[in-house]
Amino acid sequence: MKRRIALVTGASRGLGQAIALRLAKDGMMIAVHYNQNQEAAEEVVAKIVSLGGEAFAVQAEVSEVASIKSMYATLDTELNQRTGVTKFDVLVNNAGTAIAKPIEEWTEEEFDYQFNLNVKGMFFTTQLALSRINDNGRIINLGTGLTRFSEPVYAVYAASKGSVEVLTQYLASVLG
Repeated sequence: MKRRIALVTGASRGLGQAIALRLAKDGMMIAVHYNQNQEAAEEVVAKIVSLGGEAFAVQAEVSEVASIKSMYATLDTELNQRTGVTKFDVLVNNAGTAIAKPIEEWTEEEFDYQFNLNVKGMFFTTQLALSRINDNGRIINLGTGLTRFSEPVYAVYAASKGSVEVLTQYLASVLG
């Protein structure tokens, strides 16, 4: 039986790390994505290896499409060297940020970054994964409960994650 493979974005810490470790415990090879903290990503890789799993780190600033493309080039090379194929089974879109501040204090740059990372990043990470995901593969997009109730300092974050929810529904209807 071939080993299943997962790409987990934002896997160098927090929820992404927990997801990566759980999938590794279930026997999957893990591509541990990180943005800036390579050391933290390598620590997650080491934890997975210590559990008897296989993992490697890949870098991207997922708010930038060129960086996502570069990450996939690295992923393709790593998978080809390790398995002889470039396809994988599970994409977990976990990378994101939650900037908490009152609406009147937001700058255009902060607003754009919040949406570029949480929405644009998820969309293009998924789009570029479509040709790489095996039949019966899975795409998992993380949302938030903050789309269901009002917490003023998270208005922009909740709006970005609401967009993720809508895109996820459309992707599910198109991709099955």
